Amino acid sequence: MWLKGFRPPDLEKLYNAPSSELRSAWRRLGAHDKVRNLMEVVGAHRDQIASVLEVGSGTGAVLDELSKVLGREHLGIDVGTSGYDGVTIPFDDRAFDLVYATHVVEHVRDQRGFLHELRRVARKYVYVEVPCELHVRTTQRSLQTSLDIGHINAYTPESFALLLSTSGLAVRRLEVFDHSYAVHRFHTSAVTAIAKTAIRRSLLRLHRGFATRLFTYHVVRCANRRR
Repeated sequence: MWLKGFRPPDLEKLYNAPSSELRSAWRRLGAHDKVRNLMEVVGAHRDQIASVLEVGSGTGAVLDELSKVLGREHLGIDVGTSGYDGVTIPFDDRAFDLVYATHVVEHVRDQRGFLHELRRVARKYVYVEVPCELHVRTTQRSLQTSLDIGHINAYTPESFALLLSTSGLAVRRLEVFDHSYAVHRFHTSAVTAIAKTAIRRSLLRLHRGFATRLFTYHVVRCANRRR
């Protein structure tokens, strides 16, 4: 049989494990990329955004960075904090101007329920970023590697758009972003990082659809809640 079953990790153990110094450095570096991407998409609306909620805030690295450049009130919640059980966000409808989740949906069992909650508590904008890991180079081994870090869902840009559109969100804008050079450099040599950055960004400029068929990029959707 050419395709074997996957080996799901113990997610509770995985998420509760103490973070190593290397992993913390990776998260801080990733936070810069995520805030850069978010500001590229919603920065033009900064005058309309005073209150910000991050759902799935983890260590708080992204919110710390974002608080320097957007909004006046900032709050982050994760499972087990602020009364958040991972299902119902403990705030009233339309409580925040911007509600966002970066690299969270791929970890969530009830994706549409999660997105519905983002929509419910958002007054103006919902921003969601995921890695789109399904393309022609995807293998069972690569999916298992992603599963080992808790990615129980995998997407193409099109399937992610379908998910959002069937979760009550009117998609305003789609963007596709590559890692920064610094992120590419984190796990490899400078020469390899330069080459990867050049190739991936050149393809993205030439043809976004073709690029996302070859490599994993971060796909961003900025949406409004449907009336």
